[in-house]
Order: sequence, then structure tokens, then C-alpha cells
Amino acid sequence: MFCPSCGNALHGEEAFCTHCGQGVSSYTGAVGDQPDAGDLALLVPWRGGQVVLGIGAVGLAFLLISSVLLILERADLIEGATAWAAWAGSHAIGFVIVLVVWFLCRSQGQFSAAALGLRKPRLSWPVSMLMTSLALSLSFGATALYAWLARPLGVEWLLPPDLPRDLVFQGAAAFWTFEALAVVTPITEELFFRGFIMAGLVSRWGVVGAAVGSSLIFASFHLHPGVLLPIFVTGLLLAGLYHYTGSLWPPIIAHAIQNTIALGAVIYGG
Repeated sequence: MFCPSCGNALHGEEAFCTHCGQGVSSYTGAVGDQPDAGDLALLVPWRGGQVVLGIGAVGLAFLLISSVLLILERADLIEGATAWAAWAGSHAIGFVIVLVVWFLCRSQGQFSAAALGLRKPRLSWPVSMLMTSLALSLSFGATALYAWLARPLGVEWLLPPDLPRDLVFQGAAAFWTFEALAVVTPITEELFFRGFIMAGLVSRWGVVGAAVGSSLIFASFHLHPGVLLPIFVTGLLLAGLYHYTGSLWPPIIAHAIQNTIALGAVIYGG
């Protein structure tokens, strides 16, 4: 546990933080009780400063990696350049996310995978999966509603783009596209946007503010204006799922299923 004000490590018995004097008995119970898993501010030592550095570092790496891969894709030097770019980009950006998060979290002292949200849900797994299904349904519904409302405007760039067929490797090699976009991407993006950014903003902005802020950043990383609003709504739903289950696994599962369905539509939708 950590002080929600300064990030100082707590043992669970303190009425006041030994570093800044913040009253913490209402969080810890002053009797050694563990805090509710949904109280993210107590579970992480990093705060807004580390979040800003993380966003800057990952954002810069994202732009550089995307630019290099776009140039290589347009050069069409190898067969299936688009699929290779998607696969390589997912792993490269994922690696940067893990490296940046590890470095910034370690700089604040000891931390664990559980602090990043990789812990058992505080709700039962059946209830957590029911909430995951609900979040998925609302996400798909919001995206469909947005497309239905935007289409009559006749502005092409406001519509969610169709995923290109050549995004996916051909034949059995399609497994590697799913590995990259439906496994690596959901895990690393949820670690960054919910496990790192949202949790780090809770102490300053509260749960609602942190959910909105992290969702805005999540949407902005997807660049295309036609997906900004749907991705923002999806981000809010994933943030709510993280908060109420107290675990990053339900958002990761929801994110993975959503990407799997999108890739399946590319392959089987013609």
C-alpha cells in the first residue's frame, strides 16, 4: 500500500503517513486491513509526474515506430508488407511500453505486477466475466451507433475506417496476426492506459477524472478521427471494468475479444 498523497509505502497500521502526514486511517483501517482493490491510489507508488513522462516517452516511440513502418510498408520491399508492419509495430510498441512502465515504476521504489493490476479480480470470476460481456456489448453498440449517426453527414473521415484485408497474414500464418493484435496489443495497452496511466492519475483527479483522462489519451493514440469518439467510449468502459473488478484481467480479456472479432471480420467478412 502507498500513501495516496505522496506515494510513501504504508504497512497498513498507520493513522498518518510517516512521510507527509496525510491521514490514512480511513484507507488502511489503522488495524492492518488491506485496502479495497478498487482503491487504485493506495496500490501504486507512481503519480502524475511519472504518468506525464510515460506518455511522452511512449508517444514519441509510437510516432517514430509508426513512421518507420509506414515508410517500409509503402516501399513494398517484401510480400505482405502491411501484415508485417502490423506485427512488428505491435511488438515494438509493446516492448517500449513494458520498458517505460518498468523503468518509471521502479524509479519510485519496489512494485509488483499486482500493483499494475495483474491480480485476481475482487469480484468472483463469473461476475467479472458478466461485467466484461456487458462492457463489450456496450462498446460494440456505441461504435455501431456512432457509425449510424455519422454516415448521413457524408464526411468520409468521420466514419470508422475498414481494416484492410492485407493487415492479416495469409493462411495459417494468420495466427501471428492474432498473436500480435489480439494478445500482445491488449496486454500492453491495458498495462499502459489503465494499469499505469489511470492508476497514476487517481490520487490527483479521482477515479472518474482518471478514467476520463486515460480514455482521452487512449483515443488520441489511435490517430484516425473516425475512431476517436468510439475508442474514447471503449476506454471509459474498460476503465470502469478495471475499477469495479479491481483487476486488469477483465479489461485485457474484453480488449482481446474485441480485437479478435475485428480481425475475424477482416478474414471472413470479405
